[in-house]
Amino acid sequence: MESIITFLVTHKIILIIAVIISIVIVLSVVKKLVKVAVFFLAILVLYAAYLVYTGQKVPRTKQEAIQHMNGKLDEIKAGGQKRARDGR
Repeated sequence: MESIITFLVTHKIILIIAVIISIVIVLSVVKKLVKVAVFFLAILVLYAAYLVYTGQKVPRTKQEAIQHMNGKLDEIKAGGQKRARDGR
């Protein structure tokens, strides 16, 4: 590790190239994370629009959203258990 640092300090051009490559890698990771965040935000907006369209109550607070999602997960679990018992 120390030899790599010494090599980069003595060869300034290679150090600059390594820094540029590091910046490109970091920026590409950040760009992908932003895309994922935008995707999940779009899904959230579409879900809220679906709730409004079907006349269901849209959760207003974080606690209401958690309770709403827990209720939906319980419904899915119950449906899956019923299908497992029925053999479907």
